[in-house]
Amino acid sequence: LPSFADADGIPEQEQAEPASMAPDLAVPEDAKKNVLDSPLNPAEQSESVLTPAADPHPEVAAPGADPAVILLREVFDARQNALAATCRLQLESSSNKQENAAARELAEKQVRIMDERTAQPDASYKEECACHEETARFLRRLAKNNHSEQAAQIRQNLLHSASPKEAEDFLDQFSLDTSNRPTLAAQAAFLSGRLAERRVDLVLALERYSRALRIAPDNSEYLSNAAHLAHTLGQDRPAATWQESMVRLIGRQPGCTAVDIALAQRDLAYTYLQAKHFEKAAPLYKTAMATLSEALGNNHPEMASGWFQLGEMQENQGAYDKAQTLYRRAIDILESNLGRLDPHLIPVLDKLARLSMDTGQEKEAASHYLHLLAILEKYLPADHPQLAATLTGLAKACRLRGEYAQAEQYCQKSLQINESLHGREHPVIVAQLKELSLLYGKQGRLEQAQRYLEEAEAIEEKLPRQEEGTATVQQDAPLAERSSLTLNTER
Repeated sequence: LPSFADADGIPEQEQAEPASMAPDLAVPEDAKKNVLDSPLNPAEQSESVLTPAADPHPEVAAPGADPAVILLREVFDARQNALAATCRLQLESSSNKQENAAARELAEKQVRIMDERTAQPDASYKEECACHEETARFLRRLAKNNHSEQAAQIRQNLLHSASPKEAEDFLDQFSLDTSNRPTLAAQAAFLSGRLAERRVDLVLALERYSRALRIAPDNSEYLSNAAHLAHTLGQDRPAATWQESMVRLIGRQPGCTAVDIALAQRDLAYTYLQAKHFEKAAPLYKTAMATLSEALGNNHPEMASGWFQLGEMQENQGAYDKAQTLYRRAIDILESNLGRLDPHLIPVLDKLARLSMDTGQEKEAASHYLHLLAILEKYLPADHPQLAATLTGLAKACRLRGEYAQAEQYCQKSLQINESLHGREHPVIVAQLKELSLLYGKQGRLEQAQRYLEEAEAIEEKLPRQEEGTATVQQDAPLAERSSLTLNTER
């Protein structure tokens, strides 16, 4: 393993004792209103097997497990697409209505989560199945041990209905009943939180995870889910508190391995990184990466996750050359293990392409954008906004290199996608028309340049005045922000 201090610029120092931080889960009222209550979860049918015969990755039920829920893949995909569209519309609405920054940020996070699920449909499908099956098993336990006819009926409805919302609401109420056993109440709160998170109702899910932890503060599964979601929501203080507890607890878990401890340390380090506490993140990364290298080998995908996060830390500290080296290292590992078009490459390629643009390396940026575009075109719908954002970046790289014909092609394609999503009178369209005007001006095609500029200005006059930085948030938000490159690998 290369020396972290010499090769990657991470300071050699002893690990600092993390400061104790009390979770603060205050959420602005406007953000709390951003709840997607539509029943968009997939349909469940009979009780025989988990996956339909057409699924190339069949699941094997554990011995004695509850009869599995069938989630037909085509139904799941349709409902996920509908949920993704709802999230995008909600983001668009929050921008148009000039809601406060917290509400917009929450809508952006919901869109990014759905983008990630769309790019990794198999993993998302299995997660949904696992969540529904765990809920069905718990309801059967309540029906048997508590003699609850209501739990039995809701379990049957979950197995056969199109939405698990009834089960979610029942478990939420069960967890609030102080007459129930604490362990059952905690698990009910946790499962209702998981179901809410599958609907990307993130604020509600975190409230329920917090409730579960107030009852059972040493449950590692509750801690892990709560910390991850708090990190997603940008609540670094509670995320760090829960992850610190995870690091302390995990070593005492039966069957815990050195890899488990290293992964928990790395998760904590990433939360410190996001909070700009580099002095706390660096020693944790050093310890975790050394353990993972020894246990898994330098070419394991988990090493790629670590190098990606370390690249982010170097970039945040202004060490751009080192950041690019680490991003390339992560890409090499992922390609050798998962293939050149695997969706796990998306956040790394996006980061590297943007950083290459920022450092004036347009040729490298164009290459990375082309690679990224090939992956997105494989996994995302043809009218997806992230395709448009990548095409826009690629067009700019080509323009700066003097490749005007290619730049025009990519810019027009991006404009077509954005117009299908937003209509003609939208801030994103204004930005792209101005880019086309600049592009034609560079080629001496002044009449076309003037026409695009005039149209952009005419549309801009009709638009309501917006706060700076909010007009193109969906178009310009980098894909890499939505993920810390968490791999869906078996551990």
